[in-house]
Amino acid sequence: MTPSALFGTLALLLHLLGYAWYALGILRGRTRPNAASWFMWLVGAWVEYRTFDAIDSHWATSALPLACFLGCCAIFMVTAVLQLARRAAGSREVVYQPARGTDYLAVGFDLGAWVLYAVTGGAALANTLAVTTSIVSFIPIWRSTLRHGHETPGPWFVWCAAYLAMFGAVLSGSGTQTFAQSVYPVYYFLLSAVVAALSFATVRGYLHRRLA
Repeated sequence: MTPSALFGTLALLLHLLGYAWYALGILRGRTRPNAASWFMWLVGAWVEYRTFDAIDSHWATSALPLACFLGCCAIFMVTAVLQLARRAAGSREVVYQPARGTDYLAVGFDLGAWVLYAVTGGAALANTLAVTTSIVSFIPIWRSTLRHGHETPGPWFVWCAAYLAMFGAVLSGSGTQTFAQSVYPVYYFLLSAVVAALSFATVRGYLHRRLA
């Protein structure tokens, strides 16, 4: 097995582990996901996988973006099913943090990136646009985590490790567009690291004091 394939396999397994851990937290009531963020990630993950895979297709580097799309679908469905079950039981308790209307505007960035790819065929540019504008989709979960602390750090640290492994797959691979492919894992590592940090009460307390 080549170093790129080894890193790619590790990235895939870690990413799936993160989703399994996250789903378990939802089922146990320890995590209350932000509906807006996960819906946006579901749409964005599909666009990002398709455009990333078109840059310089190789399973070792594309495995994580594909797992990300499938994982977002799974988390969104778990949340939706649990919410419907609560409603059917006559409970008004919400499983997820409610979305704001403006939160869904971020979907437009991903759809715009897809249109750009469909019209120009520029996969690298479209993927970079979809990835870098995804910071908007993290704002709802940053906001809800800072205010309520409904996230747990474990899955986010696992996802951070998965992005580092994907970065290793890109660097050790034989692709010809290393820089364009590096944007995805590096950028998402940084965004996810912020969620992981905000999951700690000490960090939230410090920020609340600074922002007060």
